Amino acid sequence: MKRPFLILVSFISVALKSQDYKGWQAHIFPGFLVAHREYMANMEAHAWGLEVVYSSNFTGWTQADSGYRHLRWGTGLSYFNLGDRELNGEVYAWNIHVEANLKKRERFQSTIRFGSGVGYLTKPYNITSNRKNKAIGSRLNGNMQLLYKAYFDMSKRTSLVLGLGVTHYSNGNFKRPNLGINIMHLDLGVCRKVRFIENRKSKLLPELFPKNGFEILAGYANKEISVADTRRFNIFTASLLYYFRHSPTRNWRFGTEFFFDKTYPYSLFQPATLENVTLPEMTEIALKAGHEFIFGRVAIVTDLGTYIYRPNAYKKRVYFAIGFNYHFNRGAVVQTRLKSHMAVADYFYWGAGYRFSDKFLRGK
Repeated sequence: MKRPFLILVSFISVALKSQDYKGWQAHIFPGFLVAHREYMANMEAHAWGLEVVYSSNFTGWTQADSGYRHLRWGTGLSYFNLGDRELNGEVYAWNIHVEANLKKRERFQSTIRFGSGVGYLTKPYNITSNRKNKAIGSRLNGNMQLLYKAYFDMSKRTSLVLGLGVTHYSNGNFKRPNLGINIMHLDLGVCRKVRFIENRKSKLLPELFPKNGFEILAGYANKEISVADTRRFNIFTASLLYYFRHSPTRNWRFGTEFFFDKTYPYSLFQPATLENVTLPEMTEIALKAGHEFIFGRVAIVTDLGTYIYRPNAYKKRVYFAIGFNYHFNRGAVVQTRLKSHMAVADYFYWGAGYRFSDKFLRGK
């Protein structure tokens, strides 16, 4: 009799550990605004933040709920006091995030959280009223966050959360200056499971795109190049990629990308330098490879590229892009990306495209 009883207890324990829930989390982020450039030293300060988010380990999409073990996700609001209200200001933000499982035990879980959203900064750079803020030139900014989190279960419904991470705000050169703000901080929080999901009913998505195939995309960006010279630049992109399935929730991708960027021949206060710019003077051609994590219709995409042609060495040869894809039915996709060269942001760009099967190459 002991063996069946132990099996039953083990089954109940596993069921409790993996039970789906909906709830909320509240966090305090004590930290420090880091001056990652010498001329930002006047902005260094102790900072602190607050966050309240909706939290769940159930997405409602069959592919994500069955494809990822112990996945958590959430969305909510945050606030940061950047230490000096007159110089640095405060930030109010919204974000959405996913947490990938690192280790799961009966009363413990560790995760890596990646989040992104938008933030509103109360004290950006202003040439007359706040010229000492050399970090960000706009009130509206993009928000990215990377956190290590550890959950310690205090009861069936409540967990203590401890962690460490970095939160970043910048506008992708939409408005100069754009050095960005980096806050290194601790995470002290609580997770409260309000409702358990007894009867899981996930939706089985239709086939959003072929398993293996090609992706063709076109994109657009807009940016400034200097604080003193406020001309705006339109940038256009195009890419052709091949992607192939690594697993039901992951794709690898590689291909070529083109950028048409008139900032290469730019000269300060010289409008004539941007007249009659020829195609070779503004074209970048690159090879890139990347990876895609898929959560239902949403995917987190990271790409690493290198230029095989660029007009001059104004930009570093290697660039990195990170962002999101949203997949509609039958191959349609929209994207957002932040492109950067090492730690220097180039711009945010948005795009739309289409995926189609590679079957025609294999004669099937």
